[in-house]
Amino acid sequence: MRIRIFLLVISLVSLQGFSQKSYLSLNYSIGFPSGDIKDFADGTSGRGAALDYAYFVKENISVGISASWQSFYEDRGYQSFTDGTATLTGKQFNYVNTLPIYLNANYFFKAGTSVKPYVGLGIGTIYASKRSDIGIFEIADDGWAFGVKPEVGLQYMVSSNFALNAAYRYNFASDIDEVGNMSYSSLLIGVAWYY
Repeated sequence: MRIRIFLLVISLVSLQGFSQKSYLSLNYSIGFPSGDIKDFADGTSGRGAALDYAYFVKENISVGISASWQSFYEDRGYQSFTDGTATLTGKQFNYVNTLPIYLNANYFFKAGTSVKPYVGLGIGTIYASKRSDIGIFEIADDGWAFGVKPEVGLQYMVSSNFALNAAYRYNFASDIDEVGNMSYSSLLIGVAWYY
């Protein structure tokens, strides 16, 4: 009797696992700086990537985790920089690298159709490093901050287990000591595999 109950429980758990889907998406990220990033390294950045995993808890609601990387860069030409009693003069390059990691929840408006618009919210942390190279010298700061990520997107199902993905995210970070506010928005274009 115990074996039959055990087999029944295992069967029900297995069926539930097949009735829900998960997906993994890989995206190219184009970043648009704002706040202190824009002041430090202005300009659109095509150097970014994002990886998302989500599990559908209901037909149109998913929860998951995301991690992305975005790099911003600006050539400031010849500059003079004073730090305390020292003054550096040379060609200046500014770099900002961010690594947001979020727990996400997404709501899909048209579950079961080939075009699936969605909205989402992520809460987590953002690591940011800010660096100025002036001649042969480097000035760098980094730190972690609380982050929030609202997102709107669209998935187009090419087949039952493959989708094209497009999304817009705003990565909001609280102030990081010595680094500043590292908020930026990003446009994502990529693919998603359902399993």
